[in-house]
Amino acid sequence: NGVNYLLGYVGDDTDLILPDSYNGEDYKIYQYAFYNCDGLTSITIPDSVTSIGDYAFRNCSDLTSVTIPDSVASIGRSAFSGCSALTSVTIPDSVTSIGDYAFNGCSAITSITVDVNNSAYKSIDGNLYTKDGKTLMQYAAGKTDTSFIIPDGVTSIGYEAFYGCSALTSIIIPNSVTSIGDYAFYKCSALTSIKYRGTQSQWNAISKGSNWSYNTGNWQITYDYQG
Repeated sequence: NGVNYLLGYVGDDTDLILPDSYNGEDYKIYQYAFYNCDGLTSITIPDSVTSIGDYAFRNCSDLTSVTIPDSVASIGRSAFSGCSALTSVTIPDSVTSIGDYAFNGCSAITSITVDVNNSAYKSIDGNLYTKDGKTLMQYAAGKTDTSFIIPDGVTSIGYEAFYGCSALTSIIIPNSVTSIGDYAFYKCSALTSIKYRGTQSQWNAISKGSNWSYNTGNWQITYDYQG
């Protein structure tokens, strides 16, 4: 179809710089291209790359550094999931599409930074949101904070948004939230307290995805929380 893809990687490099072009043209990183490359510690993606496919770097467990250029328009679902050594990532203003759970299982990540000129997404305190601030897409799981206040105005907690946030013991949820995604608090093993700023009937009316609280701590909920 005339589209150039980097289909896969075979090698033992620890620090990898991808080629500037493919036959002088832009290219895309195909799905699963670097899947399970657990010896890879850093990768530099050139300006000729326009997209990062689904699962492209999934389970690259030694990857500590990745440079995403201002040419990438889309990051696929689960693109960096399981990159358990990755400590931070910066998303340029060119990215207009990020797939589900792109950064879940990144247990060391403490900051997801989004260029202020990005039209689709933004970062608040190192966590990933849609530009309008209504969807919390990904909490940086490597943070050591024990409590977190979801900002007022958030209406949706995304799919696996708090996946593996093992330090969190308490979370405060505003009454603006109308939906909680599947497995939103999966592996939040220390979570013992959910404090909700609305009534019990408002809580019951929230659309909750399947297993939204699966495999969390033994949490209790407080309604009408004013603290």
